[in-house]
Amino acid sequence: MRTTNLFILRGRVGQAPKAFGRTAKVNVATDRSWTDRDGKRQDETDWVTVSLLNERVAAWAVANVARGDAVYAECRVADGSYKRDGETVYTTDVVANVFHKLDLGMRDDAEG
Repeated sequence: MRTTNLFILRGRVGQAPKAFGRTAKVNVATDRSWTDRDGKRQDETDWVTVSLLNERVAAWAVANVARGDAVYAECRVADGSYKRDGETVYTTDVVANVFHKLDLGMRDDAEG
């Protein structure tokens, strides 16, 4: 059986992507809302740092994506580790395989 490590992220860019050599990172905000037991609307924003490891995609994002832009990304989760001061530090990265700017925009009241 073949397995899949894929999730789709649609949100707004928190700040312009930052280049790191031939790669880049971009923070993407997603929000959700619900009604609690008392009938009050609750809103919450989650921030995801997305790594753009493809040189061409990273360069495009740095040149064309700005704070507030709506974006779409197809990502995978990549676990890793490294040594720091003799201790193993474990990391979890979100790596975009596909990264696009959404030209249609996202309305605040959009369902999805």
